[in-house]
Amino acid sequence: MGVLLGLDLGTSTVKAVAFDPAVGEVVRIASRPTPVEHPCPNWSQFDPGRLWAAAAACLREAAEGLKVEGLAISSMGEVGLPLDAHHRPLYPLVAWYDRRAVSQVNEWEACFPPEIQHAISGQRVNPSFGVIKWLWFRHNHPQRAKRMAHWLSLPDYILWLLTGAQVTDYSIASRTLLFDQRRLDWSQELLTAAGLRHHQLPPVAVAGTRAGNLTAKAAQQTGLPSGLPCALGGHDHLCAAFAAGAIRPGVVVDSIGTAEALVMVLPGFYTGEAFARRSFACYAHVVAGFYVLKAGINTAGGALEWAVRRLAGCEDPQLEPPYAELEAEAQASLGQEVGPLWLPHWNGSGSPEADRFSRAAMIGARLHHRRGDLLRGLFESLAFWSRRNLAEMQALTGQPVQRLVVSGGASRLKLLLQLKSDVLNLPVELPDLPESAALGAALLAGIGMGYFANPQEALASLRYDSQVFLPDGERAAWYDRLYCRVYLPLYDALKEVHHAMAELAGEKDPPAPEDV
Repeated sequence: MGVLLGLDLGTSTVKAVAFDPAVGEVVRIASRPTPVEHPCPNWSQFDPGRLWAAAAACLREAAEGLKVEGLAISSMGEVGLPLDAHHRPLYPLVAWYDRRAVSQVNEWEACFPPEIQHAISGQRVNPSFGVIKWLWFRHNHPQRAKRMAHWLSLPDYILWLLTGAQVTDYSIASRTLLFDQRRLDWSQELLTAAGLRHHQLPPVAVAGTRAGNLTAKAAQQTGLPSGLPCALGGHDHLCAAFAAGAIRPGVVVDSIGTAEALVMVLPGFYTGEAFARRSFACYAHVVAGFYVLKAGINTAGGALEWAVRRLAGCEDPQLEPPYAELEAEAQASLGQEVGPLWLPHWNGSGSPEADRFSRAAMIGARLHHRRGDLLRGLFESLAFWSRRNLAEMQALTGQPVQRLVVSGGASRLKLLLQLKSDVLNLPVELPDLPESAALGAALLAGIGMGYFANPQEALASLRYDSQVFLPDGERAAWYDRLYCRVYLPLYDALKEVHHAMAELAGEKDPPAPEDV
């Protein structure tokens, strides 16, 4: 047996890992920066050709000199691409965090109020979803929209370049907002409302399904063998959760990348007004037969990088931010002082407030505070965000949390994990699994080619150690008071101010005049 490749199309980095099931470890990692462009404020997009080149280079480097047996893709979920009848891109790939389609949210919600949308798709509308980007594209580029023959999400497009097959998995299909979670197929009602036809979207299948074989052209571009079996991967947070062991209820994975997601495994589809109001997404897992409940915030690792770069004066994106230096200063600032605290809403609130107009704010700063105090406050605030969401997820589902496992790039910040343990008053487990999203895709490739009979067997092949962070009782009691008295009231205290700022910035319509 050779190696299994997992390709992860991440927000900031494209990565490929080679996983050797014989030893249960990742034996090689290759990475390239995700080639993002910012043509104007609040716009972020990817050139399809440049992104494909980065992916192909990672695959070539990860596989060099190794016998490759299979491949699958993990990816950011809401990035879609309009293609003509010859599969030529009609527009760049618009990033999930791009803000250009904010006005289309109101247009869609007029047809599908949050509770109706959630009952079908398991999610509440926001500007990131694929259908909202399609509505923006149709409105702003009507002639190009008329030529659109296919709408493919990012991993589906890369899979098509690799194999010529046009197919997607349930989890990626879910991130278009057009997928029926009960039927596990495209919703005709939602497609009709969007002005799309069934044949313009790819067929769907469960992650781990064999999708096709590598073409001769793709083999030449990637250095991989022609005919290589390729399987369906899935949404990056869910692939990471799978690799971390989230294949049954009771396990929650905290996936901390550029964005952060709390992923709870559920035995079935949960919906209702309470889920929609909190913007808790419930959609099909990459593990057949299960769903996930996902709480999310758009900027977590991204906020940490923003803070470290600004506090250290490291503005050059080519330079690695000095995380270790700043983390040590934050560690030294620990104590029971009410220091600076943040509302960590750099790109809207995420769940459970579901307020896209909320903004980041810092309170409590004094002249004696240093940069370590500011960063510690951000760590604490992200931990408070986790506590609030996890508490509401448990209350709505009745599902206990038996294990909390962390993954993602920001999990290297050990102080952040210790503070999460203190704030949640729970053990926090950090498995030594490099690039867990790409690794999860590699495991799905093994299922697709028949090397693993099922997800349980795939996970049993992994060999790794874990570090466990245990709550400090004294700090846990202190953080309980700080959470209840300061963090919880903070959003409501600033809501009107942030909405006024959004109105002045032209991001939202002014309130209707009061009746006279």
